[in-house]
Amino acid sequence: MSEGIKKVLEKLTEDYGLCILEDPDRLSQFLEARNPSESAANFRLTFALRYMIKSGWTLNSRLSAKNEMYFRTKLSENLGFSPGDAEDVLRTLKQVIGEERAECKGEDQTAEDLVARPGNLRRISGGISNKPRTMWIRKKSFYNGIVLIAALLAIVVLFFQIGSQRNPVGDEFRIAFFAPMKGSIAQSSHNQLRAAQLAVEQINKQGGIRGYRIKIVGYDLPQRAAEAEESVRKVMKDKSILVMMTPSSGEKASLLPGIADEISVPLVITASDLTYGAVLKGEKPYLYSFRIANDTDARAKMLAYFAVQGLSSKETAFLYDSGDETSLKLHESALRWVKIFGGKVTADISMPMKENSDHRAAMEAIAKSGAEVLIVPGKEIDIRSVFRSAREAGYSKTILSEGYTENMSFGSDRTFAGSWWINEVSDLDPQIRSVMKDYRTLYNENLPPSDVEEAILAYDGVRWIANALYNASGYRGEAIRHALLSTRNFPAAHATVTVDPRTHGPLNKAMAVIYCPNEKGIFQRRIRTKNIDQ
Repeated sequence: MSEGIKKVLEKLTEDYGLCILEDPDRLSQFLEARNPSESAANFRLTFALRYMIKSGWTLNSRLSAKNEMYFRTKLSENLGFSPGDAEDVLRTLKQVIGEERAECKGEDQTAEDLVARPGNLRRISGGISNKPRTMWIRKKSFYNGIVLIAALLAIVVLFFQIGSQRNPVGDEFRIAFFAPMKGSIAQSSHNQLRAAQLAVEQINKQGGIRGYRIKIVGYDLPQRAAEAEESVRKVMKDKSILVMMTPSSGEKASLLPGIADEISVPLVITASDLTYGAVLKGEKPYLYSFRIANDTDARAKMLAYFAVQGLSSKETAFLYDSGDETSLKLHESALRWVKIFGGKVTADISMPMKENSDHRAAMEAIAKSGAEVLIVPGKEIDIRSVFRSAREAGYSKTILSEGYTENMSFGSDRTFAGSWWINEVSDLDPQIRSVMKDYRTLYNENLPPSDVEEAILAYDGVRWIANALYNASGYRGEAIRHALLSTRNFPAAHATVTVDPRTHGPLNKAMAVIYCPNEKGIFQRRIRTKNIDQ
């Protein structure tokens, strides 16, 4: 290890005694504060110490050649250390400990014990605690007394802060999953939680995260905002919960980020229908909130990009539902992006798109406009009726929409023939099908096509959190938050994720393209837009 971390470690043992080495959780907090530039080395040291202590090592255990060889082997075999890293950790510990010995208490150890107990604190601001004071020390007694009192107060405050921090319980990293578990969408929420649990099972089967297992617990999120807030606050009094998740959107999605910031616990939102700025507080993102799905602006940008440049269609038409908030916002954003990418809008029509709506007149107008591509934004619409009306009105050119699923392919009327689709997640994607197969194996039932997108986002949300926990310098909220914010090229099942620090959402994340040559869709590829900011 570097001389920097050795000096920091030596100073910590001088200030707090050698017994700090038998408390790796607290040691990690001090190292993170005093040596932030070497977070990887800090983690490696405390990770090794935690394992060695569980294996029976104490300060009074001499690191003989035999013991060194034993721990060097175990650190390599069980924790994945390279031989060089294992040797480096052990050598650093030997240098810091030297020939000294200390008697350390267990859980009943107090702040007073850590500050002024002879044999524990080797050096304090008035001299060596284990040696009697000499006459020359008296000349500085008043000054030293003030310094010592200030140090005691600072340490008491520090211990209070540490005591209020969240901590893993035993060998578990705990995640709280907040979703409506009652009512009309309860089944969908349960399917998402089961997909999240599938990720947990896979992670734990592979050895967990740095010696810890992942545990996810589902909690009902009441419909009323006030009840939802009360429920979340009650759950989060449990200091063993390190991260929150939710697939909820709308009012609840705007409620949880404020709580996350207040209690300094990262929140990962997996909802697929988030509007632009869902995790933003004004123009800046909430510090502790992140989303894994593209927002409406990113989806609109992809629709516009694929229509104009992917399909090489300069003349574009829109048909949208102004009564549907998501469809309206998608239309507003896509309209702007079509022009940015060099396209021309020849028709722009708004009308209801619920079941049994008559779209014939609108489609005739679109057909006469000469549009090469018709964009129909939004997923919560009677899309089959829209397509059928377009064909009946004589519009035979390309229709581009979003949200195609396998259960939409039925009948033989060729309604979707020649259409293209953009999806956040596609159940036709081979990688997604692999996860769906694992879901079926674990639960002995298929994941409903209508729930695939949200469930996969929940699955990948857990995997993203696990990746952050693995890379975090500690388990405090700030450390996990920083790891989420620093995500670069994380290989999720549905796409590669890089976090945009300006929005706390994905940066130019790829989306799935589906083509229907006949009635049934075929997965084509994942594509990204040009990285243009407007």
